[in-house]
Parts: sequence; C-alpha cells; structure tokens
Amino acid sequence: MVEQQHYEIEITHPARKRYREEILNYLLDNFSFERALKINDNITELVATLSTIPERGTLEQQLENYHQKFRFILHKETRNLEIKIIYYVNQSIKKVYVTDFFPVLMYPEKLKRRN
Repeated sequence: MVEQQHYEIEITHPARKRYREEILNYLLDNFSFERALKINDNITELVATLSTIPERGTLEQQLENYHQKFRFILHKETRNLEIKIIYYVNQSIKKVYVTDFFPVLMYPEKLKRRN
C-alpha cells in the first residue's frame, strides 16, 4: 500500500485577518452562535483536506499572472454564503499556503447598491 503524503498547511496573516474580521463577524451577525460555530468547523475541515489532497482545487484564473499556481476550493454554506479558499502549494517543502478567504456572495445588498 502506498503511503499518502501529508502537506503542512499555513494560513497567511492577511488570510487570518480577513477571516477574523469579515467571515467570522458575518457568521456571528447572521447566524445563531451554535450555527456560526458549526459553519466555522465546516470551513476548518475543508481547509484540512488540503493536507492530503492539495491539488484538488481549481486553478484561479484571476491570479494566473503570478509565479505560484493559485487554486481555490469553494465552501458554499447558504445561498448568500460562498467563500473561496485561495491557496498555492509549494511541492518542494510539502506545504500549502492559504492566502485568502474570499467572500463571494456574503453581502448581496452591497451588490445591489453598486448597480
């Protein structure tokens, strides 16, 4: 049996900051405390899957001009809560860098005001 490789996961400071300031605040403002914790756990579990399957995400076309090949996995919790978890893989040191938690549809009322 072939042993599965494990990659270390590092969440960058800007990604942690956005998660704390935008994602967690949104969860706590729009869901019960228990539901917000469950959603947080779901996101954490999704990120953890990158330790064994780092290439599972889709290449992020909007970041294709960078040296790293950025990928994303999408966490969809509700109609208005989709989060792109953006990351890249450093194969030489077996490490995944999560660089952003991008809220795709979190504030639909803001989209309406822009039009």
